[in-house]
Amino acid sequence: MRYFLYLTIFFLFNSIQAKSQDSLNNSIGIQLGMTRLDFFTGFRYARSFDKLVPFCTAEMGINRTIFQSRFFPKLGIGTSYFLLNKPKLKIGPQLSYGHSVLKVNSASNHYHNWNELYMGGRLEIGSKIRLTIEANSGLLNERYYNQISKKKEGLNSLGFNGNIGLLYVW
Repeated sequence: MRYFLYLTIFFLFNSIQAKSQDSLNNSIGIQLGMTRLDFFTGFRYARSFDKLVPFCTAEMGINRTIFQSRFFPKLGIGTSYFLLNKPKLKIGPQLSYGHSVLKVNSASNHYHNWNELYMGGRLEIGSKIRLTIEANSGLLNERYYNQISKKKEGLNSLGFNGNIGLLYVW
């Protein structure tokens, strides 16, 4: 009887674990986007938990990094929640935060920092390889060193981004 109980618990645990692993999907992709600051390109990693998909991104500004020779990185995190979650079509809202930093003047030792908190929507089309489109807008906060007052200052404005990309899902 004891062995029967152990086998029942073992099979029950394995079936729960198998179902939870079926709903977990990893994805990695490349994306190209536009913001008020620059055109950005980079990588995206996400892991989906059914409809909830947290992600992280690592991007660089194309114009400032390549054409102006000033490295302009941007790191981001966020999450999407797919209200329509079909195998080949996913649509839903998205919340994201991004932080970018740039040394605007080579004669200065001070950096500009941008914090972006955006909300918008995301669309994914396909199964293993997916085309992605997203549009977001929200708060853009800029922090910089003021040469006149000799202290850090900041300002808030409306920001936006739009991305198109390709994801590989496994």
